[in-house]
Amino acid sequence: MLRRINGVDLDTGRALNGYLELRADGGTACGCWIYSGVYADEVNQAARRTPHDQQGPYESEWGWTWPLNRRVLYNRASADPQGRPWSERKKLVWWDADKGEWTGHDVPDFQKTKPPDFRPEPGASGPDALHGDDPFIMHADGKGWLFAPNGMLDGPLPAHYEPHESPVRNPLYGQQGNPARKVYARVDNLSNPSPPEPHGEVFPYVFTASRLTEHHTAGGMSRQLPYLAELQPALFVEVSPELAAERGLVHLDWAHVVTSRAAVDARVFVTERMRPLRIEDRVVHQIWMPYHFGQTGLVDGDVVNDLLGVVADPNVFIQESKVATCDIQPGRRPRGPALLTYLEDYRGRAGITVETGTHLDTARRGGAEG
Repeated sequence: MLRRINGVDLDTGRALNGYLELRADGGTACGCWIYSGVYADEVNQAARRTPHDQQGPYESEWGWTWPLNRRVLYNRASADPQGRPWSERKKLVWWDADKGEWTGHDVPDFQKTKPPDFRPEPGASGPDALHGDDPFIMHADGKGWLFAPNGMLDGPLPAHYEPHESPVRNPLYGQQGNPARKVYARVDNLSNPSPPEPHGEVFPYVFTASRLTEHHTAGGMSRQLPYLAELQPALFVEVSPELAAERGLVHLDWAHVVTSRAAVDARVFVTERMRPLRIEDRVVHQIWMPYHFGQTGLVDGDVVNDLLGVVADPNVFIQESKVATCDIQPGRRPRGPALLTYLEDYRGRAGITVETGTHLDTARRGGAEG
């Protein structure tokens, strides 16, 4: 299912979508929350591959890029209420009854000698008030919470929704997308059609953008620096070999990505990292681009964020549309007035109007939007 991926591409160490924040000593967390520290102690840390049997408790064979120090928030949660690892393969800390303390591959982030069956005295406060099986030590009651101080507009619990733009129907139930999402319908903020709306085949591919490790800050800063510009000298688009064959794309040649809002030029990068997805009876291809480039700088390129519309999460108003649908074609995009005509042709074939994507309730419409 094509819900946004809250994580990191382990092949590249690149954050696929900026919703997972990682923190640990020795790294720099940036805007999309990836680790940009790649060179220290005369070692390329991002490229380092240390075998597991040579690693210390805070190291990873992925070097600094992912997941840096293998630290997890609340490592007490890696053991069950009795202090036994949930998984032998993934165990971090566990209770050693013989020693009367917690031990393992990580430093306990709670009181080391507090047994799993510990129960606090009445009136205890602070860490002393936490039970031995309370893993969430930053909370007063030691329990996991949903952070919703004013209530959740789409709650009370998470559900699977497809993104605002998706090439597939929600496989779980009739409600396609988040019914409470904020859609800003304007002529300069159009939406590609998604099921059950017709003509979604005009934009058949999944598109997302994120940041480059080499351009770890915003593009306006990174592309002005000679050594970073040398590391990433051109805007590119990553596609799978299968998609390249389907669309006639040539490695390192030009292609352009199209949505109802814009078309963007980039050099083609064919890579097996962009694996096609089989969803029910069809194959869905994914496309990825970095968003650091613009019209000025030591290196320049089209503005990738122009491809995305603005649709917001209903609770915290984070942009829900960082994953979208698109098309890709070989060769460079049209320029000037010809580009506007080109986009109008796509909109016409897809039947796009300002109302497209604004009918949010699909669960009570018999599978079709009005």
